[in-house]
Amino acid sequence: MFESPAGCFYFWGERALYLGPGMPATVHAHHAVQVCIPLSGTVRLRSGPGTRWRQYAGAVIPSNQPHESDKAVPLIASLWLEPDTDEAQRVVYACGGPRIIFSIQRFQIDAVVPRLREYWHQRRDAQHAASLVDEVLQILAARVRLGSRTDLRVARARAALGAAPDRRLPLAEVAAHVELSASRLAHLLRAEMGLPARRYLLWLRLRDAVGELTRGVSITTAAHAAGFADAAHLTRTFRRMLGFTPSAALRVSRFVQAALPRS
Repeated sequence: MFESPAGCFYFWGERALYLGPGMPATVHAHHAVQVCIPLSGTVRLRSGPGTRWRQYAGAVIPSNQPHESDKAVPLIASLWLEPDTDEAQRVVYACGGPRIIFSIQRFQIDAVVPRLREYWHQRRDAQHAASLVDEVLQILAARVRLGSRTDLRVARARAALGAAPDRRLPLAEVAAHVELSASRLAHLLRAEMGLPARRYLLWLRLRDAVGELTRGVSITTAAHAAGFADAAHLTRTFRRMLGFTPSAALRVSRFVQAALPRS
């Protein structure tokens, strides 16, 4: 067994790492690819009501895949990666495939768990946490090489959405920018990203709110800064996309500002 003081949540925008006590999570789906590795015991996951619970020593959950967990793990590591990044695509390809929850191989678990436990006991800074994430990803997908599969028009549209002031931009305006009809762009975005543009912008606002929480502000302040109507709106979105509320997360962990530039 491990001691379970407050966990730590490290945030770098396109990726995040949590180390600490686990929490049950209701059915939810987030745009990120999630790597879930319990550091003691196993974690129970399923893709929703009516599906079978399974025990995992380590799992990868692809982007936009509904899932839930019903029991708290004493100590767990969870890593979230934006799905369009090379590292996320390599992990999904190496560990299984899209649209299902799949197990990480035993030899990979045996390689990464000691490093994660060591970091947990040392409680080092965000720079070391970033290096730890690099090491874990290298172990999970060391030999995978992927060619470019992204439609350049979708990549330009996604960049425009990501740069939109207040994460709000009419799809027709983005479509004109990439020289497509709004209906055609909507189809391409959903096929490429797995969710409509409006929900993608909501995901980006949730990321912005998490970034504000790393600065130590209140949930209400984070909600307003990220463009949510109020704290209740942020809380509902948090639960729908992450399976728990921001207040529940703050009860078991502290958010760490990890504003190091990514190479």
